[in-house]
Amino acid sequence: MYRIGIFGSENSHALAFTRIYNLSGQYPDMQVVGIAGEDLEASEKVFQEGKLTFIAQSPQDFIGRVDAMMITSRHGGLHAGYAKPFIEQGMPVFVDKPVTDRRETAQDMLALANRRRTPIMGGSSTRLVEDTLQLRQAAQAAAAQDELLGGHIWAPVSMDNPYGGFCFYASHLVEIALTVFGYQPVAVRAVQTSTGITALLEYAQSAVALSFTNESYKYGGTVLTKQGPISNEIDISAGYGLEAAHFAEMVRTGRMPQPLNEMLMPVAVINALEQAFTSGQRIEIQAADFSI
Repeated sequence: MYRIGIFGSENSHALAFTRIYNLSGQYPDMQVVGIAGEDLEASEKVFQEGKLTFIAQSPQDFIGRVDAMMITSRHGGLHAGYAKPFIEQGMPVFVDKPVTDRRETAQDMLALANRRRTPIMGGSSTRLVEDTLQLRQAAQAAAAQDELLGGHIWAPVSMDNPYGGFCFYASHLVEIALTVFGYQPVAVRAVQTSTGITALLEYAQSAVALSFTNESYKYGGTVLTKQGPISNEIDISAGYGLEAAHFAEMVRTGRMPQPLNEMLMPVAVINALEQAFTSGQRIEIQAADFSI
């Protein structure tokens, strides 16, 4: 039996993952046993509903009592601090979206995982759902025929919140865009309006429009090709289950489902976007092959 701990009970994701592992019957070899977070009442809810063993007060309380950790705190600025004790132990770690709130912090955390050979994964589940993967397939097929012209991705955003502002929700859209069009963007431009953020994600040969919307809780995308647009809404409802499956497989095998650079790039893009709409300037993005 693999014992899982969760840090970040104030996020609904904590209860969602607990229900999947403890109550669905899908994972007889996985069980969430401990919970901690900024909100004791939320921790108690997860503890009671999931039939957990303990409520922890700090990351150190989990050491020796779990085999893997999930960091699900709402504020990305807390993630690295919570994750590092487990990374140091070589324990498989899932880090929820956004992986961190700053690129430098993400690089430091991932560099530690690389040195310790610790399996780590995370970010937004939107990159895993079938509709996103279908758009990626369409973009890759068009690119292979030199027919890819660009595209458009739209998703909700939250600008006014105590969890990092733009960074709190931006990862969903950014990770869809990178999954579909690739992890090698070169620059961003962005403006803030009363309805959200409108941005342009530049690649070497094309550009992708990004619409972060305050007014609509819809996800979707368009791949523009010489043959015409390929467009669909993106259903994210399967996201929790897909993340749980990927994490369970990583815990069992030690194999990470994504390269470290693919965890780092969304944070770099989010930071660049925020700088772009704040300054009004075009902001270049470092190459995807980050030194870790």
